[in-house]
Amino acid sequence: MKKNDVMGYVAYGLMLIIAVILAFAIIRPFVTTTTTTSPFGPSGSIWFILIAIIIAIFLNALLIELGHLLGAKIGKYKILSWVCLGFAFKRGEDDKMHFGFGKWDGLTGETKIIPTDVKKNNPTPMIFMPFLFLLAEIVACAVLIVLGNINKGAWLWWGYLMGVIVIGVAAMIYLYDIFPAPLDSKNDGYLLTILTNSTNRVAYNELLLSEYNASIGKPVEKTSIYKDVTDFTSRINDVTLYKMFKERNYDGAMMILDYTIECKNKVSSNIYHEATSNKCAIILQTRAFEEAKEHFISLPLDDKKYMANLSSGAAIRAYLLASGLVEDSFSESEQAIGRAASVLGKLPDDRREIELSMLEDALNKVTKKHADWDFSEYNYVFGKEEPEESKEPEDAPAEKVNKPEEEPKE
Repeated sequence: MKKNDVMGYVAYGLMLIIAVILAFAIIRPFVTTTTTTSPFGPSGSIWFILIAIIIAIFLNALLIELGHLLGAKIGKYKILSWVCLGFAFKRGEDDKMHFGFGKWDGLTGETKIIPTDVKKNNPTPMIFMPFLFLLAEIVACAVLIVLGNINKGAWLWWGYLMGVIVIGVAAMIYLYDIFPAPLDSKNDGYLLTILTNSTNRVAYNELLLSEYNASIGKPVEKTSIYKDVTDFTSRINDVTLYKMFKERNYDGAMMILDYTIECKNKVSSNIYHEATSNKCAIILQTRAFEEAKEHFISLPLDDKKYMANLSSGAAIRAYLLASGLVEDSFSESEQAIGRAASVLGKLPDDRREIELSMLEDALNKVTKKHADWDFSEYNYVFGKEEPEESKEPEDAPAEKVNKPEEEPKE
């Protein structure tokens, strides 16, 4: 288990501890000992608690994301989109913000930005502004708790209990947000560890600008390639990596992937396995068969399991090539192609196009070896209509044509 994975478990463990303390040391004793009836009636205490938790989640999510938004404005960034628990404002082609719904990378939401000046824009206000809102929230909740204890009655529920729940939920959310390590989603604590010097701030701004330009089809300016790879610097390396993929510069891509693989203990398991999957796919695609076969067979079991999960473009390409070229398995090759649409559909447009192009190269490599394998029903993956001549007549038997019989594996 890698260090980053361990830190993730630590963060979730601390959040769980806060939840247990809140539930069993505060909420449960209050409900069992208070003589004041819940605002929702004698049997409505559970409903009150659930509603209070929902309010607390939405309130804290809103304060964090408003803090990010205000911090981005202070840092002189241009806002591309603002998402809070799925509710979104996105900048359209008319350069105006429009309401909608969207995905996000973060615990409660995400504010996407681009720098207006790579060297001068400062992202640190985006990290600290949410904590000013947290301070105001704590003060407000403290007032509610005091009023609840003074006035009793319904104030015990709306003041004391509501205030305690809001602070408890805030403690869990902000603990995740400020945790100083990369987690499953973006968090400010890890970003803060990166932005401790001006060099990293410039690199961060360059990364934002490069990713944005790539997403809209503009030329990507040359970015630095980092030999000391972390979860953050891997994102910067990925900008150049995908540019090399687009140009089919596999030697240059292999160099970047090897940097990541050599830093195995400094990156999260997903980033490491992405690198090994990409490297395996390149070797299977470009090297002599015996060399490629030997490389695949020698891979550790964990690497093969990651490919078999088919959770990324790299894993799908590697699994397709290994299944088709090394294992000679039509069904497993078909399984890889079948997952492509859903997995690649989640990628940004620019990366999805590159991944689809490389996947088509991989499929052509497999069908060149197995000319009798028919993958025509997956033409939709590449945005192609199925050719008329490949369609079965209406009275054809249900079995798929050209599907080879496979020997059972030992």
